[in-house]
Amino acid sequence: MRKHGWIRVSTLQTYGEKMVVEQSCKCLGTRTTRHDPFVQSEAELADSEEALQLLTLPELKSLAKARGIKQLTNKAKEVICSAILKGTKQRTVVSFFRKTSSADDSTKQRLDSLVREITKLTGPLVKLSPATTELFERLHLVFFRTPTFRGDDTPMKVAVLATIGQIRFPKYNVVRSHDLFASRDDVIQYKALLEVDSQMSELGSALVKDTEKHKQGWDLFLTYRDAWAHHVKSLNEKGGLDRPLTFSGTSDEVVAIEYWKRRFTSGSVLARIVERGAKFAANLKQFADEEGILQSLLAQTAYRLGKRGDWYERLILLHSAHLKPKRAKGGDKQTSDTLLRQALLTARDLCIRALNDQHVGRLSLHSISRQMRALEAKLSFEKDQLYQHSRVLLEWEPAPERTVYGVRINDRNRRGPSLWDGNDEIPCSVERLALWRYQSLGYNGLHSENAMATTLFSLLFWDIIFHPLPGTLDTEYQSRPLDMGNESFYFSRQTLIEERLKEIAGGEFADIILANYDFGYGAECVGVSWDITCDQLLIVAKYIGGYGLAAICKVLAREYRSKSSGFPDLCLWNSVTEKVMFVEVKGPKDKLSDSQRDWIDILVSNGISVEVCLVREGDARDHEEP
Repeated sequence: MRKHGWIRVSTLQTYGEKMVVEQSCKCLGTRTTRHDPFVQSEAELADSEEALQLLTLPELKSLAKARGIKQLTNKAKEVICSAILKGTKQRTVVSFFRKTSSADDSTKQRLDSLVREITKLTGPLVKLSPATTELFERLHLVFFRTPTFRGDDTPMKVAVLATIGQIRFPKYNVVRSHDLFASRDDVIQYKALLEVDSQMSELGSALVKDTEKHKQGWDLFLTYRDAWAHHVKSLNEKGGLDRPLTFSGTSDEVVAIEYWKRRFTSGSVLARIVERGAKFAANLKQFADEEGILQSLLAQTAYRLGKRGDWYERLILLHSAHLKPKRAKGGDKQTSDTLLRQALLTARDLCIRALNDQHVGRLSLHSISRQMRALEAKLSFEKDQLYQHSRVLLEWEPAPERTVYGVRINDRNRRGPSLWDGNDEIPCSVERLALWRYQSLGYNGLHSENAMATTLFSLLFWDIIFHPLPGTLDTEYQSRPLDMGNESFYFSRQTLIEERLKEIAGGEFADIILANYDFGYGAECVGVSWDITCDQLLIVAKYIGGYGLAAICKVLAREYRSKSSGFPDLCLWNSVTEKVMFVEVKGPKDKLSDSQRDWIDILVSNGISVEVCLVREGDARDHEEP
């Protein structure tokens, strides 16, 4: 679907003789009693702006010159197009005194004349008809299980490259699902909602100060608010809101797969639309509306379970800050204090509710735990009144810090990561500078970031990742199962994953890594970096040990989407001491993110060495010990 716009017929002559191509285009554009035309012709081109984009820069300059537009030397194409449009819309002296039914009619006539003039320059044009484009997009969605929007041809391109052997995918059994969509109408409705969601995503990417776009997004949400309320009510009546919760604690692959398949329903897209509505409300400071939307999302457990932690965090902030009553001047202080206390208690109750929600992940638990203790401090709770729960996570395990020094290259014109004088005065990144320092201490290593952890995980769980489950491996062009990163991934394979984790913890991991590295080498597999050699992987796995390796893999199996980032920058090992260490590198003014703190906590808690390397400006000879 890459070429969905207007195409010059003359450019299609590489596909055949000129007469054959022109006759074929004419035939495809013919309407019959049985079907609409497959393509449109230049006669249906009405948009003057779209027409101008078809011209080359020399053609535009020629057209502008013929219309008396001057001073176009070294002007960009967009500038010339704007000048031509502006000149066309302006009324001439003759047209100003001519009696016409409407000034708009006169402008339209001039723009139509411009389009005709352009088509004389381009020659015959063709464009896929809207119905044809819609059909191919629908077929793409049904086959690849992912939406495609006009101009995006990535999945099709990948399939072509795989067919001609330019890229290779892992070998697995394709288990095509035939029940993801109940009917043709369901596909049409699902796709229509996906387009709305895409439109809202684009509007939501605007700056906060661009209130006009956020208002457009809010108005779009309002169109679907009632549909969401009706859908949640319908789910509740059918008892469908709590079914996915049963896959907690026990292995229930059937329920997990059913939950995954809900991603292909209109309700799943509606949930995303509603979530975007909450963000528009926040940007427009409509906090009461935002609170109601978040409550409606938390009232169901049918969709987007992995987002519940974020919803709780925001809802707690709303009640503790934005929605708390403000003390009016001259008002009753006791009444105001009572209302404020009630708002803080409501926020605390939400914290307790979140801590007891099994779908709230590690990062959110840390944030919510801190929110709760801050609220309890404001409420002047005694120590014995503080809420205690096994999931209260207040602090991350810290890592030792090491400070190294280097000479920073100051370049005001440079944007992006800083550059430093490295070994032999070769400019390098802050991570490379730190790696060089650690090598002088006897370490070997890589600047691998997340790749070391994700590569080890994918190789250790290769057969489980590509275990054939309904609705996950539907084409032969996948580098991952479709549910990778979804909440259902772990639960739908829980038995297999737990058995593999026991094997790894027991020390049976080297043969698995070696076998899968040889079996899958070069294939496009999720998380795998083939730049890391098999020997390096085996050394790192050996020095981490089975217990630590199993801990890392379990985190990735349960929360791959959120935990496939934030892993320390450097992976170091010392072959003499047979120790491994991971290092998070921070330049001046850099701070650890919550995701990075969480990974450090996981590693330290499981006996794996971690350091935070602080790179500072200065001469190493003056600060560092030899």
